[in-house]
Amino acid sequence: MKQYIILSICSFCLLLSGCDYLDTEPGDVITGDHFWETANAAAFEQYCNTYYPKLIKGHGDPNGWDMGTMIIQENQSDNLLAAGANQITFGQNTVATSSSEWNWETVRGCNAFLQNYQRSSVSDTDKKKYAGEMLFFKAFDYYNKVRLFGDVPWYNQAMEKNDPELYKGRDPRSLVMDSILNTINRAIEFLPKKNKVSRVSKDAALLLKARICLYEGTWRRYRNVAGDVKYLEEAYDAAGKLMGTEYGYSLYTASGKEDSYFDLFIQDNYNDNPEIILSREYDPIINMGNDVSNLLPLSEQGMSRDCYEEYLCSKTGLPISVCGCHNPNMGYIEEMSNRDGRLLQTICLPQKDSKYARFLFREDGGVMKGGAPNIFSILESSDKRTFYASSSTGYVVSKFYKASEHLKGNHKGGIDAPVMRYAEALLIRAESGAELGKDPELSKTINVLRARVGFPFELTENPVEDPDLVAKYPNVTGPNANLIREIRRERRIELFAEGYRWDDVCRWNVGTIVYKRVRRGAKMDTKLYTDAEIKTIKDQVGMDKDGFITPYQKRSTYSMNFAEKNYLYNIPLNEISLNPNLLPQNPGWE
Repeated sequence: MKQYIILSICSFCLLLSGCDYLDTEPGDVITGDHFWETANAAAFEQYCNTYYPKLIKGHGDPNGWDMGTMIIQENQSDNLLAAGANQITFGQNTVATSSSEWNWETVRGCNAFLQNYQRSSVSDTDKKKYAGEMLFFKAFDYYNKVRLFGDVPWYNQAMEKNDPELYKGRDPRSLVMDSILNTINRAIEFLPKKNKVSRVSKDAALLLKARICLYEGTWRRYRNVAGDVKYLEEAYDAAGKLMGTEYGYSLYTASGKEDSYFDLFIQDNYNDNPEIILSREYDPIINMGNDVSNLLPLSEQGMSRDCYEEYLCSKTGLPISVCGCHNPNMGYIEEMSNRDGRLLQTICLPQKDSKYARFLFREDGGVMKGGAPNIFSILESSDKRTFYASSSTGYVVSKFYKASEHLKGNHKGGIDAPVMRYAEALLIRAESGAELGKDPELSKTINVLRARVGFPFELTENPVEDPDLVAKYPNVTGPNANLIREIRRERRIELFAEGYRWDDVCRWNVGTIVYKRVRRGAKMDTKLYTDAEIKTIKDQVGMDKDGFITPYQKRSTYSMNFAEKNYLYNIPLNEISLNPNLLPQNPGWE
Protein backbone atom coordinates (compact mmCIF):
# COMPACT_ATOMS: atom_id res chain seq x y z
CA MET A 1 0.00 0.00 0.00
CA LYS A 2 1.08 3.56 -0.57
CA GLN A 3 2.40 5.75 2.25
CA TYR A 4 -0.74 7.84 2.32
CA ILE A 5 -2.88 4.87 3.33
CA ILE A 6 -0.50 4.24 6.19
CA LEU A 7 -0.75 7.87 7.23
CA SER A 8 -4.51 7.50 7.45
CA ILE A 9 -4.12 4.51 9.72
CA CYS A 10 -1.67 6.45 11.89
CA SER A 11 -4.10 9.32 12.14
CA PHE A 12 -6.84 6.89 13.22
CA CYS A 13 -4.54 5.45 15.88
CA LEU A 14 -3.81 8.92 17.16
CA LEU A 15 -7.51 9.60 17.58
CA LEU A 16 -7.93 6.36 19.51
CA SER A 17 -5.05 7.31 21.80
CA GLY A 18 -7.07 10.14 23.29
CA CYS A 19 -4.54 12.85 22.40
CA ASP A 20 -5.77 15.47 19.98
CA TYR A 21 -2.60 15.52 17.86
CA LEU A 22 -4.52 16.09 14.67
CA ASP A 23 -5.41 19.58 15.87
CA THR A 24 -1.85 20.35 16.90
CA GLU A 25 -0.23 23.35 15.25
CA PRO A 26 2.47 22.63 12.64
CA GLY A 27 5.95 21.90 13.92
CA ASP A 28 7.30 25.34 13.09
CA VAL A 29 4.90 27.00 15.55
CA ILE A 30 4.56 24.41 18.37
CA THR A 31 5.58 26.04 21.64
CA GLY A 32 3.50 24.41 24.39
CA ASP A 33 4.53 21.57 26.70
CA HIS A 34 1.51 19.34 26.07
CA PHE A 35 2.63 17.95 22.74
CA TRP A 36 6.15 17.06 23.82
CA GLU A 37 5.17 15.47 27.12
CA THR A 38 2.31 13.36 25.78
CA ALA A 39 3.45 12.57 22.22
CA ASN A 40 3.75 8.93 21.24
CA ALA A 41 5.69 7.48 18.29
CA ALA A 42 2.77 8.04 15.92
CA ALA A 43 2.66 11.70 16.90
CA PHE A 44 6.39 12.04 16.23
CA GLU A 45 5.90 10.43 12.83
CA GLN A 46 3.08 12.83 12.04
CA TYR A 47 5.29 15.76 13.05
CA CYS A 48 8.02 14.56 10.67
CA ASN A 49 5.52 13.98 7.87
CA THR A 50 4.98 17.74 7.67
CA TYR A 51 8.45 18.15 6.16
CA TYR A 52 8.42 15.45 3.50
CA PRO A 53 6.48 17.43 0.85
CA LYS A 54 8.51 20.55 1.65
CA LEU A 55 11.81 18.89 0.76
CA ILE A 56 11.10 15.60 -1.04
CA LYS A 57 9.43 17.21 -4.04
CA GLY A 58 9.68 14.63 -6.82
CA HIS A 59 6.88 14.99 -9.35
CA GLY A 60 5.33 17.85 -7.40
CA ASP A 61 2.36 18.06 -5.11
CA PRO A 62 -0.32 15.44 -5.72
CA ASN A 63 -3.01 16.76 -8.05
CA GLY A 64 -0.75 19.62 -9.07
CA TRP A 65 -0.94 21.07 -12.57
CA ASP A 66 2.66 20.61 -13.66
CA MET A 67 5.27 17.87 -14.12
CA GLY A 68 6.96 18.52 -10.80
CA THR A 69 10.26 19.83 -9.55
CA MET A 70 12.56 17.11 -10.92
CA ILE A 71 11.73 17.95 -14.52
CA ILE A 72 10.89 21.64 -14.18
CA GLN A 73 14.16 22.40 -12.40
CA GLU A 74 15.99 21.04 -15.43
CA ASN A 75 14.51 23.89 -17.48
CA GLN A 76 16.85 26.11 -15.48
CA SER A 77 19.82 24.64 -17.32
CA ASP A 78 21.16 23.92 -20.80
CA ASN A 79 19.75 20.38 -20.78
CA LEU A 80 16.03 20.88 -21.21
CA LEU A 81 14.74 23.90 -23.14
CA ALA A 82 11.25 24.97 -22.10
CA ALA A 83 8.69 26.79 -24.21
CA GLY A 84 10.04 30.09 -22.86
CA ALA A 85 13.63 31.13 -22.25
CA ASN A 86 14.70 30.80 -18.63
CA GLN A 87 15.43 34.15 -16.99
CA ILE A 88 18.16 32.90 -14.70
CA THR A 89 20.23 30.93 -17.20
CA PHE A 90 20.03 33.87 -19.57
CA GLY A 91 21.17 36.14 -16.72
CA GLN A 92 18.03 38.23 -17.00
CA ASN A 93 16.61 37.83 -13.49
CA THR A 94 16.32 41.12 -11.63
CA VAL A 95 16.67 41.94 -7.93
CA ALA A 96 13.92 40.08 -6.06
CA THR A 97 11.92 41.83 -3.36
CA SER A 98 10.76 38.55 -1.84
CA SER A 99 11.52 34.85 -2.21
CA SER A 100 9.73 31.76 -0.97
CA GLU A 101 13.16 30.14 -0.66
CA TRP A 102 14.09 32.57 2.14
CA ASN A 103 11.74 30.83 4.54
CA TRP A 104 12.75 29.62 7.99
CA GLU A 105 9.71 27.58 8.99
CA THR A 106 11.44 24.27 8.32
CA VAL A 107 14.55 25.24 10.26
CA ARG A 108 12.41 26.41 13.17
CA GLY A 109 10.31 23.23 13.13
CA CYS A 110 13.42 21.04 13.09
CA ASN A 111 15.02 22.99 15.91
CA ALA A 112 11.83 22.85 17.99
CA PHE A 113 11.77 19.07 17.67
CA LEU A 114 15.46 18.66 18.45
CA GLN A 115 15.13 20.87 21.54
CA ASN A 116 12.14 19.02 22.95
CA TYR A 117 11.88 15.42 21.73
CA GLN A 118 13.71 14.00 24.75
CA ARG A 119 10.82 15.14 26.97
CA SER A 120 8.55 12.46 25.48
CA SER A 121 8.16 8.95 26.90
CA VAL A 122 8.71 7.52 23.40
CA SER A 123 11.27 4.69 23.29
CA ASP A 124 14.89 5.66 22.75
CA THR A 125 14.84 3.81 19.41
CA ASP A 126 11.93 5.89 18.12
CA LYS A 127 13.37 9.07 19.56
CA LYS A 128 16.60 8.59 17.64
CA LYS A 129 14.79 7.61 14.43
CA TYR A 130 12.57 10.69 14.31
CA ALA A 131 15.30 13.00 15.58
CA GLY A 132 17.38 11.61 12.72
CA GLU A 133 14.65 12.59 10.26
CA MET A 134 14.59 16.11 11.67
CA LEU A 135 18.39 16.35 11.42
CA PHE A 136 18.16 15.17 7.80
CA PHE A 137 15.55 17.80 6.96
CA LYS A 138 17.47 20.56 8.71
CA ALA A 139 20.66 19.70 6.81
CA PHE A 140 18.74 19.44 3.53
CA ASP A 141 16.95 22.77 4.00
CA TYR A 142 20.15 24.58 4.94
CA TYR A 143 21.98 23.05 2.00
CA ASN A 144 19.29 24.39 -0.32
CA LYS A 145 19.65 27.84 1.21
CA VAL A 146 23.43 27.89 0.84
CA ARG A 147 23.15 26.81 -2.81
CA LEU A 148 20.83 29.73 -3.52
CA PHE A 149 22.06 32.50 -1.21
CA GLY A 150 25.57 31.65 -0.02
CA ASP A 151 26.00 33.04 3.50
CA VAL A 152 22.89 32.58 5.66
CA PRO A 153 22.20 32.82 9.41
CA TRP A 154 22.75 29.55 11.26
CA TYR A 155 20.17 28.82 13.98
CA ASN A 156 20.48 26.04 16.54
CA GLN A 157 17.40 27.10 18.51
CA ALA A 158 13.76 27.70 17.62
CA MET A 159 13.65 31.48 17.72
CA GLU A 160 10.71 33.30 19.29
CA LYS A 161 9.43 36.56 17.82
CA ASN A 162 11.15 38.71 20.45
CA ASP A 163 14.44 36.81 20.47
CA PRO A 164 17.27 39.19 19.50
CA GLU A 165 19.06 36.34 17.69
CA LEU A 166 16.19 36.34 15.21
CA TYR A 167 17.77 39.47 13.74
CA LYS A 168 21.33 38.25 13.59
CA GLY A 169 23.36 38.72 10.44
CA ARG A 170 24.42 36.09 7.96
CA ASP A 171 27.06 33.65 9.14
CA PRO A 172 30.05 32.85 6.91
CA ARG A 173 29.49 30.06 4.41
CA SER A 174 32.34 28.10 6.00
CA LEU A 175 30.62 28.07 9.40
CA VAL A 176 27.25 27.14 7.92
CA MET A 177 28.67 24.32 5.80
CA ASP A 178 30.61 22.88 8.73
CA SER A 179 27.39 23.02 10.76
CA ILE A 180 25.47 21.27 7.95
CA LEU A 181 28.15 18.57 7.86
CA ASN A 182 27.86 18.05 11.63
CA THR A 183 24.07 17.90 11.32
CA ILE A 184 23.99 15.30 8.56
CA ASN A 185 26.60 13.22 10.39
CA ARG A 186 24.30 13.13 13.42
CA ALA A 187 21.42 12.15 11.15
CA ILE A 188 23.48 9.23 9.81
CA GLU A 189 24.27 8.19 13.38
CA PHE A 190 20.61 8.31 14.51
CA LEU A 191 18.74 6.92 11.51
CA PRO A 192 18.11 3.21 10.88
CA LYS A 193 18.89 1.61 7.54
CA LYS A 194 16.21 1.75 4.86
CA ASN A 195 13.06 -0.18 5.65
CA LYS A 196 10.54 1.69 3.51
CA VAL A 197 11.75 3.49 0.42
CA SER A 198 9.49 6.52 0.92
CA ARG A 199 10.88 7.11 4.42
CA VAL A 200 14.15 8.89 5.23
CA SER A 201 16.85 6.43 6.31
CA LYS A 202 20.54 6.17 7.09
CA ASP A 203 21.01 5.29 3.42
CA ALA A 204 19.33 8.51 2.27
CA ALA A 205 21.34 10.53 4.79
CA LEU A 206 24.59 9.06 3.45
CA LEU A 207 23.64 10.01 -0.10
CA LEU A 208 22.60 13.49 1.00
CA LYS A 209 25.96 13.88 2.74
CA ALA A 210 27.79 12.76 -0.38
CA ARG A 211 25.75 15.18 -2.51
CA ILE A 212 26.33 18.12 -0.16
CA CYS A 213 30.05 17.48 0.18
CA LEU A 214 30.62 17.02 -3.56
CA TYR A 215 28.82 20.30 -4.17
CA GLU A 216 30.81 22.22 -1.57
CA GLY A 217 34.12 20.59 -2.41
CA THR A 218 33.93 21.46 -6.10
CA TRP A 219 32.40 24.90 -5.42
CA ARG A 220 35.51 25.69 -3.39
CA ARG A 221 37.96 23.99 -5.72
CA TYR A 222 36.86 25.93 -8.79
CA ARG A 223 36.91 29.23 -6.89
CA ASN A 224 40.26 28.65 -5.15
CA VAL A 225 38.67 28.58 -1.69
CA ALA A 226 40.34 26.56 1.07
CA GLY A 227 38.71 23.40 2.38
CA ASP A 228 37.91 21.71 -0.91
CA VAL A 229 39.89 18.55 -0.14
CA LYS A 230 38.10 18.01 3.18
CA TYR A 231 34.67 18.05 1.53
CA LEU A 232 35.70 15.97 -1.46
CA GLU A 233 37.10 13.31 0.86
CA GLU A 234 33.85 13.30 2.84
CA ALA A 235 31.91 12.87 -0.42
CA TYR A 236 34.18 10.05 -1.57
CA ASP A 237 33.87 8.20 1.73
CA ALA A 238 30.08 8.62 2.07
CA ALA A 239 29.47 7.35 -1.47
CA GLY A 240 31.88 4.49 -0.83
CA LYS A 241 29.92 3.41 2.24
CA LEU A 242 26.72 3.19 0.19
CA MET A 243 28.56 0.98 -2.28
CA GLY A 244 29.38 -1.48 0.50
CA THR A 245 27.77 -4.91 0.64
CA GLU A 246 26.06 -4.10 3.94
CA TYR A 247 23.71 -1.72 2.08
CA GLY A 248 23.10 -4.09 -0.81
CA TYR A 249 22.38 -1.59 -3.60
CA SER A 250 22.74 -2.29 -7.29
CA LEU A 251 21.49 -0.80 -10.54
CA TYR A 252 18.06 -1.80 -11.79
CA THR A 253 18.58 -4.16 -14.74
CA ALA A 254 15.46 -6.35 -14.65
CA SER A 255 14.09 -5.13 -18.00
CA GLY A 256 17.25 -5.85 -19.97
CA LYS A 257 19.70 -3.54 -21.68
CA GLU A 258 17.19 -2.06 -24.12
CA ASP A 259 14.60 -1.06 -21.52
CA SER A 260 15.95 -1.00 -17.94
CA TYR A 261 16.99 2.65 -17.90
CA PHE A 262 13.61 3.72 -19.31
CA ASP A 263 11.60 1.40 -17.08
CA LEU A 264 13.44 2.57 -13.97
CA PHE A 265 11.55 5.87 -14.07
CA ILE A 266 7.99 4.65 -14.59
CA GLN A 267 7.41 2.37 -11.61
CA ASP A 268 4.46 2.57 -9.23
CA ASN A 269 6.36 1.32 -6.20
CA TYR A 270 10.08 1.31 -5.49
CA ASN A 271 10.12 -0.74 -2.30
CA ASP A 272 11.67 -3.72 -4.07
CA ASN A 273 13.82 -1.80 -6.51
CA PRO A 274 17.54 -2.37 -5.76
CA GLU A 275 18.55 1.11 -6.98
CA ILE A 276 16.14 3.50 -5.29
CA ILE A 277 17.20 4.93 -1.94
CA LEU A 278 14.32 7.38 -1.41
CA SER A 279 11.13 7.98 -3.38
CA ARG A 280 8.03 10.12 -3.23
CA GLU A 281 4.79 8.18 -3.62
CA TYR A 282 1.69 8.95 -5.68
CA ASP A 283 -1.61 7.11 -6.01
CA PRO A 284 -4.56 8.42 -8.10
CA ILE A 285 -6.89 5.86 -6.49
CA ILE A 286 -6.81 7.90 -3.29
CA ASN A 287 -6.75 11.27 -5.09
CA MET A 288 -2.97 11.62 -4.87
CA GLY A 289 -1.99 11.40 -8.53
CA ASN A 290 0.46 13.28 -10.74
CA ASP A 291 0.36 14.53 -14.33
CA VAL A 292 3.80 13.60 -15.66
CA SER A 293 2.80 11.10 -18.37
CA ASN A 294 -0.21 13.17 -19.36
CA LEU A 295 1.77 16.40 -19.82
CA LEU A 296 5.05 15.21 -21.38
CA PRO A 297 3.79 14.71 -24.98
CA LEU A 298 2.46 18.25 -25.41
CA SER A 299 4.71 20.15 -23.02
CA GLU A 300 6.62 22.07 -25.75
CA GLN A 301 9.95 21.40 -24.08
CA GLY A 302 12.84 19.48 -25.56
CA MET A 303 16.36 18.21 -25.04
CA SER A 304 18.96 20.70 -26.21
CA ARG A 305 21.26 19.93 -29.10
CA ASP A 306 24.19 20.59 -26.77
CA CYS A 307 23.06 17.80 -24.45
CA TYR A 308 22.14 15.51 -27.35
CA GLU A 309 25.66 15.76 -28.76
CA GLU A 310 27.22 14.39 -25.56
CA TYR A 311 25.84 10.86 -26.07
CA LEU A 312 28.77 8.80 -27.32
CA CYS A 313 28.99 6.69 -30.46
CA SER A 314 28.43 3.00 -29.69
CA LYS A 315 30.47 1.92 -32.72
CA THR A 316 33.71 3.57 -31.62
CA GLY A 317 33.11 4.68 -28.03
CA LEU A 318 34.14 8.19 -29.08
CA PRO A 319 32.38 11.56 -28.94
CA ILE A 320 30.31 12.12 -32.07
CA SER A 321 32.35 15.24 -32.81
CA VAL A 322 35.41 13.08 -33.49
CA CYS A 323 34.12 9.57 -34.32
CA GLY A 324 33.12 10.29 -37.93
CA CYS A 325 30.04 8.06 -37.70
CA HIS A 326 27.43 10.73 -37.06
CA ASN A 327 26.51 14.07 -38.51
CA PRO A 328 23.28 16.10 -38.43
CA ASN A 329 22.78 15.78 -42.19
CA MET A 330 21.98 12.09 -41.68
CA GLY A 331 18.56 12.98 -40.32
CA TYR A 332 16.96 12.32 -36.94
CA ILE A 333 16.62 8.55 -37.18
CA GLU A 334 20.09 7.75 -38.49
CA GLU A 335 21.82 10.16 -36.14
CA MET A 336 20.06 8.66 -33.11
CA SER A 337 21.22 5.17 -34.06
CA ASN A 338 24.40 3.57 -32.70
CA ARG A 339 24.62 5.85 -29.69
CA ASP A 340 24.83 5.39 -25.94
CA GLY A 341 21.65 3.41 -25.24
CA ARG A 342 20.41 6.00 -22.76
CA LEU A 343 19.63 8.33 -25.66
CA LEU A 344 16.79 6.21 -27.06
CA GLN A 345 15.60 5.51 -23.53
CA THR A 346 15.39 9.25 -22.84
CA ILE A 347 13.94 10.84 -26.01
CA CYS A 348 11.53 9.64 -28.69
CA LEU A 349 12.69 8.17 -32.00
CA PRO A 350 10.37 9.35 -34.82
CA GLN A 351 10.30 5.96 -36.51
CA LYS A 352 7.06 4.06 -37.08
CA ASP A 353 6.86 0.66 -35.39
CA SER A 354 9.85 1.36 -33.16
CA LYS A 355 9.23 0.91 -29.44
CA TYR A 356 11.36 3.99 -28.93
CA ALA A 357 8.81 6.11 -30.79
CA ARG A 358 6.72 6.06 -27.60
CA PHE A 359 3.86 8.54 -28.06
CA LEU A 360 4.86 9.96 -31.47
CA PHE A 361 2.57 7.47 -33.25
CA ARG A 362 -0.93 6.27 -32.46
CA GLU A 363 -3.36 3.87 -34.10
CA ASP A 364 -6.44 5.68 -35.35
CA GLY A 365 -9.17 3.74 -37.17
CA GLY A 366 -6.83 0.87 -37.85
CA VAL A 367 -4.20 3.21 -39.32
CA MET A 368 -0.95 4.15 -37.60
CA LYS A 369 -0.67 7.94 -37.64
CA GLY A 370 1.83 10.42 -36.30
CA GLY A 371 5.51 11.11 -36.82
CA ALA A 372 8.00 13.77 -35.84
CA PRO A 373 6.98 16.31 -33.20
CA ASN A 374 5.26 19.60 -33.91
CA ILE A 375 7.72 22.39 -33.14
CA PHE A 376 6.03 24.69 -30.60
CA SER A 377 2.67 23.34 -31.85
CA ILE A 378 2.67 25.85 -34.71
CA LEU A 379 2.53 23.42 -37.65
CA GLU A 380 -0.86 22.64 -39.11
CA SER A 381 -2.28 19.23 -38.22
CA SER A 382 -4.83 17.26 -40.22
CA ASP A 383 -6.09 13.72 -40.69
CA LYS A 384 -3.29 13.13 -43.16
CA ARG A 385 -0.66 15.00 -41.18
CA THR A 386 -1.12 14.23 -37.48
CA PHE A 387 1.10 15.36 -34.64
CA TYR A 388 0.87 13.63 -31.27
CA ALA A 389 3.67 15.54 -29.55
CA SER A 390 5.18 18.99 -29.36
CA SER A 391 8.75 20.08 -28.72
CA SER A 392 10.78 23.26 -28.55
CA THR A 393 13.80 21.55 -30.07
CA GLY A 394 12.62 18.53 -32.07
CA TYR A 395 13.98 16.16 -29.40
CA VAL A 396 10.97 14.99 -27.39
CA VAL A 397 11.59 13.75 -23.85
CA SER A 398 10.14 10.34 -23.01
CA LYS A 399 11.84 9.79 -19.66
CA PHE A 400 9.12 9.43 -16.97
CA TYR A 401 6.48 8.63 -19.59
CA LYS A 402 4.21 5.67 -18.85
CA ALA A 403 1.95 4.80 -21.77
CA SER A 404 -0.82 3.31 -19.61
CA GLU A 405 -1.24 6.65 -17.81
CA HIS A 406 -1.37 8.82 -20.92
CA LEU A 407 -4.76 10.25 -21.95
CA LYS A 408 -6.43 9.08 -18.75
CA GLY A 409 -7.15 12.65 -17.71
CA ASN A 410 -5.76 15.02 -15.12
CA HIS A 411 -4.11 13.73 -11.93
CA LYS A 412 -4.28 10.06 -12.98
CA GLY A 413 -0.56 9.32 -12.84
CA GLY A 414 0.64 6.83 -10.27
CA ILE A 415 4.35 6.56 -11.02
CA ASP A 416 6.46 7.35 -7.98
CA ALA A 417 9.39 9.77 -8.08
CA PRO A 418 12.88 8.24 -7.61
CA VAL A 419 14.32 11.27 -5.82
CA MET A 420 17.46 9.52 -4.55
CA ARG A 421 19.04 6.61 -6.37
CA TYR A 422 22.20 4.54 -6.21
CA ALA A 423 23.43 5.77 -9.60
CA GLU A 424 24.06 9.17 -8.04
CA ALA A 425 26.28 7.59 -5.39
CA LEU A 426 28.35 5.93 -8.14
CA LEU A 427 28.74 9.22 -9.98
CA ILE A 428 29.78 11.01 -6.78
CA ARG A 429 32.34 8.31 -5.98
CA ALA A 430 33.81 8.61 -9.45
CA GLU A 431 33.90 12.41 -9.59
CA SER A 432 35.24 13.00 -6.09
CA GLY A 433 37.82 10.27 -6.59
CA ALA A 434 39.03 11.79 -9.86
CA GLU A 435 39.16 15.26 -8.31
CA LEU A 436 41.23 13.95 -5.39
CA GLY A 437 43.55 11.85 -7.52
CA LYS A 438 42.20 8.74 -5.79
CA ASP A 439 40.81 5.63 -7.45
CA PRO A 440 37.48 6.56 -9.11
CA GLU A 441 36.69 2.84 -9.24
CA LEU A 442 35.51 3.09 -12.83
CA SER A 443 34.70 -0.62 -13.02
CA LYS A 444 32.26 -0.19 -10.13
CA THR A 445 30.95 3.26 -11.03
CA ILE A 446 30.87 4.69 -14.54
CA ASN A 447 31.27 1.41 -16.36
CA VAL A 448 28.37 -0.32 -14.62
CA LEU A 449 26.18 2.61 -15.68
CA ARG A 450 27.33 2.08 -19.26
CA ALA A 451 26.88 -1.68 -19.01
CA ARG A 452 23.27 -1.32 -17.92
CA VAL A 453 22.36 -0.09 -21.42
CA GLY A 454 24.80 -2.35 -23.23
CA PHE A 455 27.33 0.34 -24.16
CA PRO A 456 30.30 -1.74 -25.33
CA PHE A 457 33.15 0.62 -24.42
CA GLU A 458 34.45 1.23 -20.91
CA LEU A 459 35.76 4.54 -19.61
CA THR A 460 39.49 4.37 -18.89
CA GLU A 461 41.57 6.67 -16.73
CA ASN A 462 43.14 8.17 -19.89
CA PRO A 463 40.24 8.86 -22.25
CA VAL A 464 40.46 10.55 -25.62
CA GLU A 465 40.20 14.33 -25.30
CA ASP A 466 36.91 15.78 -26.51
CA PRO A 467 37.46 19.36 -27.76
CA ASP A 468 33.84 20.21 -27.01
CA LEU A 469 34.19 19.24 -23.35
CA VAL A 470 37.45 21.18 -23.13
CA ALA A 471 35.62 24.26 -24.42
CA LYS A 472 32.84 23.83 -21.85
CA TYR A 473 35.11 23.06 -18.91
CA PRO A 474 38.40 24.88 -19.53
CA ASN A 475 39.10 25.40 -15.81
CA VAL A 476 39.73 21.68 -15.21
CA THR A 477 43.47 21.15 -14.98
CA GLY A 478 45.93 18.44 -14.10
CA PRO A 479 46.91 15.07 -15.53
CA ASN A 480 43.40 13.61 -15.19
CA ALA A 481 41.48 16.60 -16.57
CA ASN A 482 40.03 14.55 -19.43
CA LEU A 483 38.84 11.89 -17.00
CA ILE A 484 37.05 14.52 -14.89
CA ARG A 485 35.38 15.91 -17.99
CA GLU A 486 34.24 12.46 -19.09
CA ILE A 487 32.74 11.79 -15.66
CA ARG A 488 30.86 15.07 -16.04
CA ARG A 489 29.54 13.80 -19.37
CA GLU A 490 28.30 10.62 -17.69
CA ARG A 491 26.62 12.62 -14.95
CA ARG A 492 24.81 14.84 -17.45
CA ILE A 493 23.52 11.84 -19.40
CA GLU A 494 22.62 9.57 -16.50
CA LEU A 495 20.83 12.24 -14.46
CA PHE A 496 19.13 14.05 -17.35
CA ALA A 497 15.80 15.68 -16.37
CA GLU A 498 16.26 14.85 -12.69
CA GLY A 499 17.12 18.41 -11.67
CA TYR A 500 20.91 18.28 -11.19
CA ARG A 501 22.37 20.19 -14.13
CA TRP A 502 21.90 23.74 -12.80
CA ASP A 503 23.74 22.90 -9.57
CA ASP A 504 26.51 21.13 -11.48
CA VAL A 505 27.19 24.10 -13.75
CA CYS A 506 27.23 26.42 -10.71
CA ARG A 507 29.60 24.33 -8.61
CA TRP A 508 31.98 23.83 -11.54
CA ASN A 509 32.00 27.63 -12.08
CA VAL A 510 31.36 27.40 -15.82
CA GLY A 511 28.01 29.20 -16.13
CA THR A 512 29.60 32.18 -17.84
CA ILE A 513 30.77 29.77 -20.56
CA VAL A 514 28.02 27.17 -20.77
CA TYR A 515 25.08 29.52 -20.52
CA LYS A 516 26.43 31.86 -23.18
CA ARG A 517 26.25 29.14 -25.81
CA VAL A 518 23.42 29.59 -28.28
CA ARG A 519 20.46 27.41 -27.32
CA ARG A 520 19.83 25.05 -30.23
CA GLY A 521 17.61 22.15 -31.12
CA ALA A 522 17.72 19.61 -33.92
CA LYS A 523 18.54 20.23 -37.54
CA MET A 524 15.18 19.86 -39.24
CA ASP A 525 15.00 16.65 -41.21
CA THR A 526 13.62 16.88 -44.76
CA LYS A 527 12.60 13.22 -44.49
CA LEU A 528 10.28 14.08 -41.62
CA TYR A 529 9.12 17.61 -42.45
CA THR A 530 8.00 19.19 -45.72
CA ASP A 531 9.80 22.18 -47.20
CA ALA A 532 6.79 24.33 -46.29
CA GLU A 533 6.92 23.16 -42.66
CA ILE A 534 10.63 23.85 -42.42
CA LYS A 535 10.07 27.34 -43.82
CA THR A 536 7.34 27.96 -41.24
CA ILE A 537 9.69 27.01 -38.41
CA LYS A 538 12.45 29.16 -39.86
CA ASP A 539 10.14 32.16 -40.15
CA GLN A 540 8.27 31.82 -36.86
CA VAL A 541 10.84 30.18 -34.55
CA GLY A 542 14.24 30.65 -36.08
CA MET A 543 17.18 28.62 -37.35
CA ASP A 544 20.90 29.25 -37.39
CA LYS A 545 22.99 29.30 -40.55
CA ASP A 546 23.45 25.51 -40.37
CA GLY A 547 19.72 24.80 -40.16
CA PHE A 548 19.45 24.00 -36.43
CA ILE A 549 16.35 25.19 -34.61
CA THR A 550 17.05 28.18 -32.39
CA PRO A 551 14.03 28.06 -30.05
CA TYR A 552 14.38 31.55 -28.61
CA GLN A 553 15.72 33.52 -31.58
CA LYS A 554 12.30 34.94 -32.46
CA ARG A 555 10.28 33.91 -29.43
CA SER A 556 12.28 35.73 -26.77
CA THR A 557 13.85 39.15 -26.38
CA TYR A 558 16.48 37.91 -23.91
CA SER A 559 20.16 38.26 -24.62
CA MET A 560 22.61 35.79 -23.10
CA ASN A 561 23.94 37.73 -20.15
CA PHE A 562 24.83 35.16 -17.47
CA ALA A 563 27.40 36.69 -15.12
CA GLU A 564 29.21 35.77 -11.89
CA LYS A 565 26.43 37.24 -9.77
CA ASN A 566 23.92 34.74 -11.20
CA TYR A 567 25.47 31.82 -9.35
CA LEU A 568 23.64 33.11 -6.26
CA TYR A 569 20.27 34.78 -5.79
CA ASN A 570 20.08 38.18 -4.18
CA ILE A 571 19.00 38.43 -0.54
CA PRO A 572 15.32 39.50 -0.80
CA LEU A 573 14.98 43.23 -0.30
CA ASN A 574 12.01 42.93 2.05
CA GLU A 575 14.09 40.71 4.33
CA ILE A 576 16.86 43.31 4.42
CA SER A 577 14.32 46.01 5.29
CA LEU A 578 13.21 43.86 8.23
CA ASN A 579 16.76 42.98 9.23
CA PRO A 580 19.55 45.27 7.96
CA ASN A 581 22.08 42.91 9.61
CA LEU A 582 21.68 40.66 6.53
CA LEU A 583 23.80 43.13 4.58
CA PRO A 584 26.10 43.16 2.70
CA GLN A 585 24.09 42.02 -0.30
CA ASN A 586 25.48 39.22 -2.48
CA PRO A 587 28.14 40.45 -4.95
CA GLY A 588 26.71 42.00 -8.09
CA TRP A 589 23.25 42.51 -6.55
CA GLU A 590 24.11 45.60 -4.51
